[in-house]
Parts: sequence; structure tokens; C-alpha cells
Amino acid sequence: AMSTMDIIKLEGGDPANFLDVGGGATESQVQKAFELLNADKQVKTILVNIFGGIMRCDIIADGIVAAAKQVELKIPLVIRLNGTNVDKGRKILLESGIKCEVIDDLDMAAKAACAKIL
Repeated sequence: AMSTMDIIKLEGGDPANFLDVGGGATESQVQKAFELLNADKQVKTILVNIFGGIMRCDIIADGIVAAAKQVELKIPLVIRLNGTNVDKGRKILLESGIKCEVIDDLDMAAKAACAKIL
């Protein structure tokens, strides 16, 4: 979480909310996080930074898609995926119909997220 915060700051953003679920992310955790962020008028964009070493990217992607649809997410969503089953995860996100940007590189993802608010 700290490196993500540092990169967002370097790109001119002001990070405020973090959810570090380690290897045990569930759809309900992602949904609750999206509900909180979606309700906060000061949140301008969401950057999801996933390194799927323990947790597979395809499972995380399924959870993000389900949560975004359930919450009817209105905030711009940038997702950085890297790790196990990254290609499957990317495909799930891109074919899901949710409005999001999927970027492999953390620096580029932070830049894209900050560009949506600056």
C-alpha cells in the first residue's frame, strides 16, 4: 500500500483510502470497499493495484466485476494487474462491460488514475 501511495503522490494525486486484503480477497470485501468509495463525494477515482502472487488475478477480476456491477460504480476505475493468471484476469475485466482501464504497469496506472482528477 505504501508504494502505491507514493506513486500516486508522485503523479500529483492525493491518496486517501486503502484496502489491503492480502491473499484472501472476497467479492463481499471488494463490494463493501466500492460501496464506501462510491458514496464518498471526495473520491474522484479508484486505483486497484493487484499483484496476484498468492491470489490469482482471474479470481480478483471476477470479484471486481461483480462488485462494480452490484454497486453500480460511478467513479472512474483504473486497475493494475500483475501475477498469476494475469491474462485471464485482464480478459475478464475487458469483456465484462464495466467501465475501467486495465494497465499492467503501476506507474502508468497511477498516471492514468491521477489524470482523471487533475
